[in-house]
Amino acid sequence: MSAIAFNTSASTDLLLRLLHQEAAGAWGAFMARPLPDEVVDAIVVHPERRLRSTFAESFAVSGEQRGRLVDDPHFRVRQVLANAPNPFRSGAPSLPLPVQRRLLDDPEPIVRRDAAFYGNFDDRLIAGLCDHEDAFMREASCGSWSLLSESERDRLLHDPDDDVRQRARIAACGADAFWTGVLLESGLDASPRRDVIRYGAMTAALAEQVAAGDDAWDRQALALNTRAPLDVVRKLADDPEHSVRLAVSVRPEFTEAERAAIDFTVDPSDRLSPVEWVRTCEDADVLRDCARSSHTWLRRSAAFAEHLPADAVELLSHDDDYAVRLLLCERQPTVDGEVVLETYLKCQVITKSLLLSHRNFPKTGLAKRFADDPDRVKRALAVLDPDVDADVLARLLADDESSVSSAAAGHPALPPDLLLRACDEPATATSALRNPSLPADVMHERLDALGVPR
Repeated sequence: MSAIAFNTSASTDLLLRLLHQEAAGAWGAFMARPLPDEVVDAIVVHPERRLRSTFAESFAVSGEQRGRLVDDPHFRVRQVLANAPNPFRSGAPSLPLPVQRRLLDDPEPIVRRDAAFYGNFDDRLIAGLCDHEDAFMREASCGSWSLLSESERDRLLHDPDDDVRQRARIAACGADAFWTGVLLESGLDASPRRDVIRYGAMTAALAEQVAAGDDAWDRQALALNTRAPLDVVRKLADDPEHSVRLAVSVRPEFTEAERAAIDFTVDPSDRLSPVEWVRTCEDADVLRDCARSSHTWLRRSAAFAEHLPADAVELLSHDDDYAVRLLLCERQPTVDGEVVLETYLKCQVITKSLLLSHRNFPKTGLAKRFADDPDRVKRALAVLDPDVDADVLARLLADDESSVSSAAAGHPALPPDLLLRACDEPATATSALRNPSLPADVMHERLDALGVPR
């Protein structure tokens, strides 16, 4: 049995039934929905490790519920628990502090090491690992550098383990150019070397050395380093590599005229990470300047910024660059709903469906606007209307386009007779079986037919 669909409001007895091995195809869905305590009670003692591991990855249950697996007899389940769930563009509830401590002290090295490096645990607990007997744990403590005392930092900087020393020196170089120089002379691999160049404190001599080097990636990283001396970076404005000139063009010290004097282009299809100093900026006036800039990369970065003021949101919602508008809709909760709708309809990226969850997306009235539209994407939007009529749903359920009929099959206002019929149609069965209005007895009958024990 490859998969079983079930609705997200399924009753407790139905959920308990899905814990049988015969319903294993449905277990993946337990990662993405809240669960009553009775179901959690059954999962944490379930004999099948795969189900317990799936629950350990859940991002929809409380940290207390997930944390009950800290006593799991199999270290692989505890290892999954130690790794923080990472749902796309959202977070997951943290494990309780006692559970975090237990995982950091787990007898299995791989569990405690994953907890220290990937667990998204309390920084104070991670800092407390600085004198751990396990070098991996001491290395992890460098991630909480700001919480360490001077003596603790000094011990890590001179640790007998090579990896611990390197991690400590990378943590220290942001404020001390001495360690930047030590690291650049130590033969770092390309990726950590560029991180040091981009984020490390820089003397003029170090910056000149990097700027004169043959590696364009190094020079680009230097240009993006806001700690690097500006007079050295200015010389890179005429660099033969476009990527270097582009990096120079977004220096925070430059005027619009200085940026315009640099030979660079940003094409609509260019995928550029937000400029860090813009992304983290909290100064409303600086962000307004970025939103008004002729530099596309700065405007895209402003659209991403958490502290973008309302007038800049309004300005960027009419930007000529589609990526600016898309980033704005993805990151700004106050952008106008019609802008979100228009952006969604033009969107070509695989994450477009996330725009439907924007709090201003104009769902009311979509049925009247789009139910009879020749565009199947717009017809499917009609189903999002909370006030859509049953007769409109019936018409959409019979649509020749599967994306439209499937969307209609999942609407809770679908008449019961049509919902039951949709459960038997290949194009609509999955959505219909997940419909929150589907009676529990129908779900039980389906599971009976599939051989799932009661």
